Amino acid sequence: MSLERDIRNTNPWWADKSSICRDRKVVDWEESVAKYMPQLKHMITYIFEPSNTVVYSLRGPRQVGKTTLVKLQIKEFLDVGTNPWNILYYPLDLAGAAQDLVDVMETYMELSAGLRKEKERGYYFLDEISSVPSWQKGIKWLVDNDRIKNCTIMATGSHSVDIRKAAERLPGRRGNISDDYDKILLPMKFSEYVSVRNKMLKNEIEEHFLPLKDRKDIFKKLLDGEIDDRIHRVHVHKNQLDVLLREYMITGGIPKIVNEKMSAGHINENSYRTYLDGITGEWNTFGQNVPKLKQFCRAVTKSLSGHTSWNSLSKEADIGSSDTVSNYANTLKDMFIMSIIHRYGEDKKVPMLKSDKKIYYHDPYFLHIFNSMADAADTFEASLDFVDNEKNQGSIIEGIVADHLIRWAFTLSSKKQTFDYYNHVFYWKDEKNREVDFVLSGVDGMEVPIEVKYRKKINFKELSGLVSFLNKSDAKRGLVVSKSTLMAKSDYVIIPASVFLLLV
Repeated sequence: MSLERDIRNTNPWWADKSSICRDRKVVDWEESVAKYMPQLKHMITYIFEPSNTVVYSLRGPRQVGKTTLVKLQIKEFLDVGTNPWNILYYPLDLAGAAQDLVDVMETYMELSAGLRKEKERGYYFLDEISSVPSWQKGIKWLVDNDRIKNCTIMATGSHSVDIRKAAERLPGRRGNISDDYDKILLPMKFSEYVSVRNKMLKNEIEEHFLPLKDRKDIFKKLLDGEIDDRIHRVHVHKNQLDVLLREYMITGGIPKIVNEKMSAGHINENSYRTYLDGITGEWNTFGQNVPKLKQFCRAVTKSLSGHTSWNSLSKEADIGSSDTVSNYANTLKDMFIMSIIHRYGEDKKVPMLKSDKKIYYHDPYFLHIFNSMADAADTFEASLDFVDNEKNQGSIIEGIVADHLIRWAFTLSSKKQTFDYYNHVFYWKDEKNREVDFVLSGVDGMEVPIEVKYRKKINFKELSGLVSFLNKSDAKRGLVVSKSTLMAKSDYVIIPASVFLLLV
């Protein structure tokens, strides 16, 4: 009886459609200063042929807005007249086994019998499904036994590693789609951040940089040495963009944190603690050592923008073997906390897995969380001090560029279901240790060296690595991400970071 009551309580729109407007996630979004609507929402198809039952997964870092996205989608379905009984939402936080998932679905089917329109599609949102061990077995049983049909299932979870691996164990039972089954909700990109912070700049972005075909066209022109007029039109607003980029270096793109900074002018210490607890809580579920996690993250922060080895990190963090460090880094990669960039082998155009790596935080907010752990000072004040240092600014921007290049490579990829950024975003150095910060390769026929020089003046002698790469590869031209300069040179185009990040 309690399960039936729980299901009814979590689906109040069955009794009153307008109740979705009073849902806490919807209310918080409506009342937020920065009303962020992820582009991902518009990239998920829910309607298919009746015979095509589709199972998506939605994963990403904690507190990034997965449940809010789901509730806003439910509201949209209700607003367009979808039968309320064809929509199920259920949080599985307390479920203990795959059988619990089956019980939820079968109880829902009984409750909605005669009220659910079976000829119309059902939309089932199973939140925090990664709390259920072997949840994919429950989905598999329901599909194989024809208990669920003519429906789209969205399974969300914060335990990103678990949900990805479990979803991979549903071969042939996820429906037929042309897109990727596994959706990832990440913090806001810089262009999304600018759009929620400044309506005028939002209009400029939508006019010049929003359509993918336009961005691809502008990007390819840069590789031909041409600065498109659309870049110049956005570059007019560079001063405003630079101010927002500095703010982005502090808050990153997590909606709740952006809203807090916009409304209060600072970020409360409890907010940092909440996110750290969420990360360490997930870390605990993998049986990992939390104090050693903090030591590892401090070691990574010291190596920001430089290349390092697992062995060097193990010594710096004092946490044992290089295998342990590799495991830590890859787990944090799967949690979308960090990205690992491998050295580029220009001959075979593949990652050199045994060489040194570069490790970055995916979002500046994660950097500030871990950077200040050993500091008694207020975390927000510490983050301001960190960002005010020019060298640190360069490291933060390099990390933001890494994150955006990974997303850009995915956007351009024609094989999204098998995409792995390891094969597309690299760093490079030659036999004389001349380096290039990033190489974008293997997507849309591109091979592009990208150097980040986020400072007032660029010493062109420091671009010898980029020139060396051009001499050794098939790349026609490189890109230099600067602080202020916009200029086309014979071998590369220089573009300010605040403009470049809108493009990718």
